[in-house]
Amino acid sequence: MKLALLDIGSTAARLEIVDLDRSRMPRADWSVKARTRLAEHTCADGVVDEIGVQQAVRAVQHCVRAAADQRPDTLVAFGTSAVRDAANGLRLREELSEAAGVRIGVLSPRDEAAVTYHAARRWHARRGTPMTTVDIGGGTIDVATGLGLEPAEVVSLPFGAARLTRQYLPDDPPHPHQVDELVEAVRRTIPRSLRSFADVDLGHPVALSKVLRQLAVLTESSPGRIARHPDHLSRAKLRPWIPRLAALDQAQRAALPGVSRSRARRILAGAIVAELILRTIGVDELEICPWGLREGLVFRFAEAHDDTGGDVRELMTTLFR
Repeated sequence: MKLALLDIGSTAARLEIVDLDRSRMPRADWSVKARTRLAEHTCADGVVDEIGVQQAVRAVQHCVRAAADQRPDTLVAFGTSAVRDAANGLRLREELSEAAGVRIGVLSPRDEAAVTYHAARRWHARRGTPMTTVDIGGGTIDVATGLGLEPAEVVSLPFGAARLTRQYLPDDPPHPHQVDELVEAVRRTIPRSLRSFADVDLGHPVALSKVLRQLAVLTESSPGRIARHPDHLSRAKLRPWIPRLAALDQAQRAALPGVSRSRARRILAGAIVAELILRTIGVDELEICPWGLREGLVFRFAEAHDDTGGDVRELMTTLFR
């Protein structure tokens, strides 16, 4: 069965085709990507402006048209927090659904955290021992821990890097008082919300998100050498980068090792939140996991495919809202 999975995120729409009957799974056999720029076109009140809506529609249309020649058996489309949490999300999903030709589903924050945790557990193949995942997305941060394929505890908070940047860091570069306000806001909530994680065996700590991967490249690189595929993110190396990032504008950050232009604005907020999370849960280092939400969903659909003999429609209706 050829599954086409369309992921509509804050920076891009990406459509991957995975053959659920092949051993390469969850690796894609074919993929295409187009820029949505939803984060750039989400206003302070959470509304995606008309330019952003139409840019996302064109991105979805491009991906779906490009995939037509691949003849997938099923197209599953979902939006991340940029779609789910938009103030005009209902209209946005309607427009995107029409562009895709299928309903655009969304996951609840907890379900999204559970699926990414599942992907990390599959990647590391360490069952029966504790594992903890940290994911800093555009709209939320998620921390999950457990012993098996599903997490025993999940905390999801609306402190994603894009959301915090939009709310607290409107200037480029940000004014020092804006950075102070952001730091104060997350310090009021994150330590209290993650207090329970400080009292349990977190086992193997894992990083899940592009922001954390880019921070790992940045902090592990040195003059004349770019650490293109670092395997960990160190809190001690991250901490001194926060004031440096705060002093730079978007263009200057985008010139740094590992920092993409699409995430250059939000990388400061991501660094502040990452350092605070690690300090709160008592972790000095996170191992970088290359898998995430898309891979976790592929595994879920592969399991449904095996259980039902190919009919994954029930999972589509129960997993997505």
